[in-house]
Amino acid sequence: MLFGITMRQFATTLTFMFLAAALQAAIPTPDSALKFHIEKDPRKWVVQHKDGSKAGFLMELVPAGDTIKAWKEMAAHQIVFTKKSLRKHADTFKELLLKADPKSEVAEETLKDGSILLTYTAKSADETSVRRFIKGKDGIYMLAYHVRPKIKNEENWRIWSEIVRAAELFPNPEKKK
Repeated sequence: MLFGITMRQFATTLTFMFLAAALQAAIPTPDSALKFHIEKDPRKWVVQHKDGSKAGFLMELVPAGDTIKAWKEMAAHQIVFTKKSLRKHADTFKELLLKADPKSEVAEETLKDGSILLTYTAKSADETSVRRFIKGKDGIYMLAYHVRPKIKNEENWRIWSEIVRAAELFPNPEKKK
């Protein structure tokens, strides 16, 4: 145990905290880091894709043994550097989702901290997802879990819904350097 957390939790936190610096120099250092407890899922998750620019970054993880090209389940951590309001960003996301698949089923919940949680199924994309939008000083931070509807396991869905709901921002120590 280190600072009251396990080494796996510490390593997970560090992975996401320093991600922006590791991607490429052109990416602004985020004001915040997103902490989430991936260790609540007993399976090992691995980063399969990461990309970044001045506009933001995206990191996608899949269970060990799976690939991003043939994912069955995926977690995605994303930051969009924007001055846009949280409401506007979430509404735009919903509009684009419904434009791509008008038959999408979307549910929205505003959490106690003001963040927005969307749960949706997009049949044309063959995915069911839970996505949280959190407003940071420099943009919108998102964490999502995606699963193919045909293989959706209620226990994994419950675990990931809790992981996404409990995610939180904290000051990025890299910002002070």
